[in-house]
Amino acid sequence: MITINEITIEISGREIIYGYSEQIPAGSITVIVGPNGSGKSTLLAAIAGSIVPIKGTITIDDVHPALTSAMQLSKIRAMAVQNQFYSLGFTVRQVIEMAGPADEIMQALELSAIADRHVTTLSGGESARVAIAQAVAQNTPVLLLDEPLAAQDIQSRRRIIDLLQGLAEKGVTVVVVAHQEEKDLEWADKIIKDLL
Repeated sequence: MITINEITIEISGREIIYGYSEQIPAGSITVIVGPNGSGKSTLLAAIAGSIVPIKGTITIDDVHPALTSAMQLSKIRAMAVQNQFYSLGFTVRQVIEMAGPADEIMQALELSAIADRHVTTLSGGESARVAIAQAVAQNTPVLLLDEPLAAQDIQSRRRIIDLLQGLAEKGVTVVVVAHQEEKDLEWADKIIKDLL
């Protein structure tokens, strides 16, 4: 379980999230929705341990991400950010295999056909699916995804959702940021709408 206890987050002197509390159940899919600038990605980064609240605490089970080494965190949570940019000429397979076994995940996200392409040549949607695949391959109990459905066609969206539902059924805690326009959220177990 992820417990968010009265956190306040400031970035560049501006309060993004104030006094916010939430519980995210283990083995479920929680979707954070809201307009641009509402703090969705900031909250996800704070859960990941990349941003430290100025007040309050976040724990993943009994672990405080902000106080945990990068090595330890990599065993607890994996994250795929929006607009993943690759600058090195690794192949799709190589990038995913840096995190763990690739074949099953590549098949699930329809990446097998482009397994040998360099990641620098991919479209936005393909890059996003590779980032998701790499995060899933890390095989952590918590999976954090920032707008994974953006830039995806209907088939790819369905594949991503099916993959996330399968992971949640196996006990993985999945937290997804989605844009406010995302209407069909029947696949989510919990929806968080108001951070402010």
